[in-house]
Amino acid sequence: MSTFYEHREEKVFIGEMTQYPFPVHVHEVAEIIAVTTGSIRISIDSIFYTLMPGDVAIIFPFSPHSYEYIGEGARGVVAIFLPELIQEYAGTFHGLIPEYPILRAEQTGEDLKRAVDRLSELNMEEDLPFCIAYLHVVLAGTLHQMAYKPVYDYSEQDLGYRIMHYVSDHVAEDLSLDSVSKALGISTSHLSHFFAEKLHIPFRTFINANRIARARLLMRNPAMTLSMICAECGYTNMRTFRRAFLKEVGHLPSDQKRKLKERVTGPE
Repeated sequence: MSTFYEHREEKVFIGEMTQYPFPVHVHEVAEIIAVTTGSIRISIDSIFYTLMPGDVAIIFPFSPHSYEYIGEGARGVVAIFLPELIQEYAGTFHGLIPEYPILRAEQTGEDLKRAVDRLSELNMEEDLPFCIAYLHVVLAGTLHQMAYKPVYDYSEQDLGYRIMHYVSDHVAEDLSLDSVSKALGISTSHLSHFFAEKLHIPFRTFINANRIARARLLMRNPAMTLSMICAECGYTNMRTFRRAFLKEVGHLPSDQKRKLKERVTGPE
């Protein structure tokens, strides 16, 4: 499955790690995954890692990543946040990227382990100030132990933010390298280079992945017909929509719609 942009409205989310695989995606926020029991397999920038209890992964903004496999009984904490939320470390997330984004259990100190354990016990809605305080401790115990390398000479994070939001806001339109580069005030070669070097996919593949991701979201609304969803996602006809959906997801949109309905009403 191709990389898609996950737009997140909240400035911070701290809670339980997902219990299901999640396809390759990017967002402008940072993400920390701390495994407490079991094991998971993730990818970060097209490299696969297996995380065991006590391991911590940190994902910088606009780094493609996925949850490939969640082992039985796997549990952990995930924190997804705007880097500016904790000003002391905001600068680390801009202009740098870890050489190795995983901190193994034997590298983690007691303070980090205690902070992860405490986060697993807290409820973000009820204990947000304490969650952020312990997130600060997790960052202190993680970022200082990693080696970094610079990102592109140009401002990669700023460019990525502008690209992702423009595509998200105009995904139903007829987007091309030329039209997007003109709208953003950059050259087509610059834009193409970003997709090739950072997201590792062609521009057109990214556009289609985001259209299908939006389609899957709209399908959760029972009032939306497939024809309405097709138009909302920028496809000119159902044949093109069906073909793109099948290629991206592995089954037809009608099958997806039926599965969602069965979750609510049960099989007919």
